Amino acid sequence: MKVEIRRVDGNEMDFLLSDSNPAFANSLRRSIMREIPTMAVDEADFYSNDSALYDEIIAHRLAMIPLTTPPGYKLPEECTCTDKRCPKCSVSFKVKVKGPYLLTSADLKGSDPKVRPVSDKIPIVKLEEKQELEFEAIARLGFGKVHAKWQPALCSYKYMPVVTIHPRACNGCGDCVEVCPKKILRVEGDKVRVSEVELCIMCKACQRACKRGAIEVGWDDTKFLFHLESTGTMPPQEILEKGLEALKEKFEDFISAVKKL
Repeated sequence: MKVEIRRVDGNEMDFLLSDSNPAFANSLRRSIMREIPTMAVDEADFYSNDSALYDEIIAHRLAMIPLTTPPGYKLPEECTCTDKRCPKCSVSFKVKVKGPYLLTSADLKGSDPKVRPVSDKIPIVKLEEKQELEFEAIARLGFGKVHAKWQPALCSYKYMPVVTIHPRACNGCGDCVEVCPKKILRVEGDKVRVSEVELCIMCKACQRACKRGAIEVGWDDTKFLFHLESTGTMPPQEILEKGLEALKEKFEDFISAVKKL
């Protein structure tokens, strides 16, 4: 198995997984989205709320705001504290505001400055004149398999496209070039050439347009093109590494369990 990073742009990353199979590719995708612990608001205590939204709605909005996740924090079930609110396993966000005011993620200042919203521009609730809002939100580590608020990224993949052009059948008419939605085909002389085959979406429009049967579209089921987009909680390279580590640990646990049989 081989992993090759093709592109990194901010929170987005493309990479190629080769010498693999569909089962492992899907396991890696699920590991990335479900098995990496990240920070998210898990509990909120409201002391006053005169806004138009119920406590539960505001709490849900707080939970869905992605937070940066620095290393060093313990999972709640691994911490020895009793209330699961100690500095080792949680971060507290205290807010007290009066209207008129638009509360945004920029107002969430935590007990640890390293844990903060990935964006300051996320609106939470609008307060009108004489309305007040006071609460304390508690962020903890959790897993995407428990709740989507803990998912560190979105991850998808597709098979590596394979576009085959039969030179004896191709007369360079260009019919396939015109219908290709990704414009990866071009005519050179009296032949059709393929450029940037990775952009192919395997719609087979070119194959249907070619009356001479000179072009075939398929895929390589040992190579997979992944697209990973982080929520901002951690860099995409780190998410990939942690996803592979989590998958490795599951394989080791499975091997250990089998040996005990």
